Amino acid sequence: MTLELATDRLMPGRLVDGRLVLTSRDGGAIRGARVTLVGTETWRYDTTSTDAQGHTRTETHTAREDLPRIPVAVVGPTSIAAGAREEVPFQLPVPGLGPATFEGTELRVDWEVRVNLDVGGFDPKLELPVRVLQPTALLRAGVVDVAQYALWETADAAADGLAGSIALDPVPLSVGEPFHGTLTLTGGAPRQVQEVRLELRVTAESTVSGGRQETITMWSGQLAGSGDFGGAGGAYPFSGTLDGACLPTVRTPHGRADATFHVVVAVAWARDPHLVRDVAIASTTEV
Repeated sequence: MTLELATDRLMPGRLVDGRLVLTSRDGGAIRGARVTLVGTETWRYDTTSTDAQGHTRTETHTAREDLPRIPVAVVGPTSIAAGAREEVPFQLPVPGLGPATFEGTELRVDWEVRVNLDVGGFDPKLELPVRVLQPTALLRAGVVDVAQYALWETADAAADGLAGSIALDPVPLSVGEPFHGTLTLTGGAPRQVQEVRLELRVTAESTVSGGRQETITMWSGQLAGSGDFGGAGGAYPFSGTLDGACLPTVRTPHGRADATFHVVVAVAWARDPHLVRDVAIASTTEV
């Protein structure tokens, strides 16, 4: 038994073409075969208990839940002759809202296409890992809830006497794709800095009681080195390319993930100011 798909990058709300190839050495009857897109959400949470002596103990738990699925029957009751080969084309629906594949630790969404062959007794199966994508169109349409300014090309930012705006293009950003932007300062006196870093951070959290949270730095760069930085009217362009980590903006039954873009002004012997704006991240620009 062999499973083939036209692509392992699946678009929400579309059909993916596939082919099931059945071969038999000795021949025999088949009751049927079905193909299913199987999604699993994994999240982590903490529970705290207190013993009779008043000592507290916190334990971390991992929970998993299958996402809704629709099996597709691709073969009915039939028989295969010895040495025969049967090729069965099929189309598999992808849920319109995913949720998209997300490769975090505290929150994770995995997908696979699974084939179950019913022959009676020990039923063989195959599993093929796939990714369900988060397209830019779904984020722009407002179907997925995002942070207030995540889809604005330019958003204001201020911290520790510095004020300005951060522009990004494209909006939303997309996994594996290039982007560019500009930091424009409108207020604040120049200051001596060690460096000015840029960081794209993804915060994933499970939204259950005791749910855990993690922040992943998805991309980093340097805007300026040691020296004077700041002053009204300063404009600082930057560019980069996101790597292929599947960390898009998602909403799941038990969690969520959002992104922020940070301009970190590193100064000596003081807390580093962060100029921050909301960002949305897609996993494909395909529409």
